[in-house]
Amino acid sequence: KILEIEGDISWMHVAPQLVQKGLLEEAVYCCDKKLAKDPKDLMTLQLKAYCLTDMGRNQESIEILDKILVKQRNNPHALLGKGHALLGMQQYEESLQYFDEVLKIKPDIKEAHIYKGMALYFLGKYDEAMDIEIFRTEFAEKFKDQIDQQK
Repeated sequence: KILEIEGDISWMHVAPQLVQKGLLEEAVYCCDKKLAKDPKDLMTLQLKAYCLTDMGRNQESIEILDKILVKQRNNPHALLGKGHALLGMQQYEESLQYFDEVLKIKPDIKEAHIYKGMALYFLGKYDEAMDIEIFRTEFAEKFKDQIDQQK
């Protein structure tokens, strides 16, 4: 027993718990089961897209996030997810517009600052990346060490 669950339970009760345990394929399976009954459930679509991005299936994630953004153009989590997926596809310049949109809507989303810093760093815009305080203080040293190891 992985989740200590007994009896009937909803797919979307189980999926986030699977994500927390790193069981992304299983979480996507749960999302698919829920979406088979309710294909327009935006929260389930969003969770599936985030899992797909974390699994490196960025194009699939973007297709789902685009469906969400058609219905909720200013959904900061869908915008962040699309930027993150683009970042994973090394489309750094294009990802920046999504992080900027997120920060206009909800400037307190820490991940948007960090991902924006990463995109700028990968584009060679080191000074701009380091101007982002959250990126500089919480991520830059670790990120720089990882990049230096890859060189």
